Amino acid sequence: MSAGREKQSTAAAAGERVRAVLEAAEQSAADLRADAAQEIEAQLAKAQAVAERLSARADEIERSLQTLADSVRDELSALKADLEELRAVGEGMAAGGEEAPDAAATQPTPAEEPEPAEEPEPAEKPEPAEAAPAPAESASEPSPAQPASAEAPAGQEGARVIALNMALNGSSREETAHYLSENFELDDPQALLDEVYARVSG
Repeated sequence: MSAGREKQSTAAAAGERVRAVLEAAEQSAADLRADAAQEIEAQLAKAQAVAERLSARADEIERSLQTLADSVRDELSALKADLEELRAVGEGMAAGGEEAPDAAATQPTPAEEPEPAEEPEPAEKPEPAEAAPAPAESASEPSPAQPASAEAPAGQEGARVIALNMALNGSSREETAHYLSENFELDDPQALLDEVYARVSG
């Protein structure tokens, strides 16, 4: 009888130990599941934060690219407008004559030109008294610089075309200003020269 009770006691003790082990295992598994869930939630939160930052950065880059594209489009439009204006100026120079600025670049003055009176005139008599008026008549004739200005386009636009051509041919600002003052009546020649030489230097 005592032996049977001892066996029952031993079996009961073994069962208690098994239940304790199972409970410990279950608790450990529950702790592991809780830790894993927390870790997963933390990783998901971190991934979401990174995704939000990347999305914000992508939006910022997109806005920057759009701004750059708009700026490039504006620059191209301005460049096309400048090219069209330059083409129109070139056509105006071709229509007005390209030889006028070349004659003006030498800047001849009536005093520097040889007197046409030295050439004999067939209609004049050889007497000295009658040959005296010949220099006065020849002096009234236009100098070589005057036909050049008569052939050049008149007005503000003509002055701009002539000044631009002279600047492109290497004439200095002072030479161009002198030529314009002699051949054109401009309200503001300095503003015109600023525009022309700024365009050539640009």
